[in-house]
Amino acid sequence: MENKKMIRAIAAAGFCSVLLCSAPAQAEDLLQLYQAALDGDPQLRSAQFDHQASQEVITQAWAGYRPSVNFDYQKVENKQKIISSDNTVYQGGDTSFPSTAWSLTISQPIFRYANYIRIGQAKTELRQADAELISAQQDLMLRVSEAYMQALAARDELGFLQAELNAAQRQLEQARGRENAAVGRKVDRYDAEARVASVEADYAAADIALRDAYEALYEMTGRDFSALSALRSSIDLSLPFPADEQYWLQSAITNNPALVAQREAVDVARQEVKRQNAGHFPTLDAEFRNHYEDVGGSLFGGASEVETQELTLRFNLPIYSGGSVSSQKREAVARYHSAEEELIRIMRDARRQSKETYWGVVNAVKRVKALQQAVNAQQATLDLRRESYKARIETAISVLDAERDLYSAKRDLSRAKYDYLINGLRLKALVGVLTQDDLILVNNWLKS
Repeated sequence: MENKKMIRAIAAAGFCSVLLCSAPAQAEDLLQLYQAALDGDPQLRSAQFDHQASQEVITQAWAGYRPSVNFDYQKVENKQKIISSDNTVYQGGDTSFPSTAWSLTISQPIFRYANYIRIGQAKTELRQADAELISAQQDLMLRVSEAYMQALAARDELGFLQAELNAAQRQLEQARGRENAAVGRKVDRYDAEARVASVEADYAAADIALRDAYEALYEMTGRDFSALSALRSSIDLSLPFPADEQYWLQSAITNNPALVAQREAVDVARQEVKRQNAGHFPTLDAEFRNHYEDVGGSLFGGASEVETQELTLRFNLPIYSGGSVSSQKREAVARYHSAEEELIRIMRDARRQSKETYWGVVNAVKRVKALQQAVNAQQATLDLRRESYKARIETAISVLDAERDLYSAKRDLSRAKYDYLINGLRLKALVGVLTQDDLILVNNWLKS
């Protein structure tokens, strides 16, 4: 008995810790959570840095066709000693002298087909990076909304279980009182005790789920949220516009950000095949070299100062490089086909998700309306059974079942509302049109 009291006390304390903190002045809404995630979500920040890094690919690609300038300078202290010589004048001797040399070399590629392909490939990579950033931004809005709704659903679950637990405890007290007064059955008390224990177990699991839901918010924002604004009891329910499954399907296949990015990835892989194949092509470069050398002396004569200027046109024809060029081309072809298959997978996934999400919105509208009626009916059923129990017509288990069915219907109704909102946002994200305005619309349905 003491253990049961302790469990109930802990459950009540946990419930209060969640709900008492949800005063309207302290509650934070969806937009506040989204703004916090914009600054604190590591996944979005990583995507932003990846996009920033991708901005450099154009400059690096053009560098392959721009001139390169190199300056080389060296200063040497020389020591020379004649060991033997056929020159009768210089049979022996030694000397030391400094020498200084520098070279300025300017190289300009004239024809390098691989570098030319790389410029176009870099532009494609930049478009891919833009699409990936858009996808990451929309994904953040969707993840924030899903996590927010999941937290509200977990909190609702805990509230419904607390209400069901309170009702079961009242039923247990009534059963005990009637048994003590010799007007009730012992089995009614057993049924009530079993139901209280069952709900307490469900409550403990729901408490963990709620804590985990709040941790999911911290994961994206780096902040602890003490309370969240709840969804209003009544929200506007509307079908997707236009209410045409094929429209959303075609829009998803055409505009889905992940698909757009993968199409660019396929193009990048296709150009990589051409770039690797260019390893068989000749190259032509122009080079200008200005070399200056000042030698302070030598064993066989005096000092010298020489400046040389060279203009070179260098032609190179690759003939054989150990098979590396052909191997790299085969690798590029395989990666191109892999990118194509990934594109097909994402396209099919977008098709499935568009249908699932579209009908998720449509059916959620129907479910909310139907479940609202179910809640009203279950409430009426519970009221009748409670009155019948007082009149000794119904048993305690029938009342407990009616209470369970009522809160089950309330949970289903709550979930249906969240499913409606989330599926609506998912549908827009699938076609790449999810914006902050959509979050504002959902936010307006929250209690201020």
